Amino acid sequence: MASVSESQQIRDGLFLAASRTYGEQYIEPLVREYYNFSEAPTSDYDAVDSKGFKYEIKASKVLISMKNGRENRTLFDRIVFESDLPDNKRATKFKDCKRSRQIANIQNVKRDHFDHLIYVLLFQDCIKIFSAPTIDIKTGLFKNWSEKHGRYDQPGKSGQFPINSDNLDWHLTKYLKDTLSYDDAVGIYKKLSIDV
Repeated sequence: MASVSESQQIRDGLFLAASRTYGEQYIEPLVREYYNFSEAPTSDYDAVDSKGFKYEIKASKVLISMKNGRENRTLFDRIVFESDLPDNKRATKFKDCKRSRQIANIQNVKRDHFDHLIYVLLFQDCIKIFSAPTIDIKTGLFKNWSEKHGRYDQPGKSGQFPINSDNLDWHLTKYLKDTLSYDDAVGIYKKLSIDV
């Protein structure tokens, strides 16, 4: 049996990690290291560059959209269904994202806390990094932006946006900054591990 490569281990670890864990503990350090950003001095944003610009870093796994059969299955069956299709088995290859329904969501974006939003999409075969200035992130300008994120959010302060097969090209054309392989990620994580 062939051994699992380090890049596969990193990819699967990212896809199987809980949302807050992979976003805050794994993707934020990767982005800071890759762009030579410093960690933010406060919890209001995630990174700062040498010129003092503030960055918020968000990440989302790009997953094949699957219905859990809520209308035809019992509660027990729906929970078991989740174990049959973990996130690393639902991961979408970038090259296939136009042919399959896939879903990603960048959420809890607090626009008044940063200068640039960096949003990272984890595909099965690569990592896409996007960057948008805060001024662009608003209703009517930013594709599928919604100022409704939570029941108590103030309009204009916080929001979210989905990325799917219908609007991915728009994000790629306007805001794509870099593409990393999981081999690239292995190198960055190893360097960060030495620096600890």
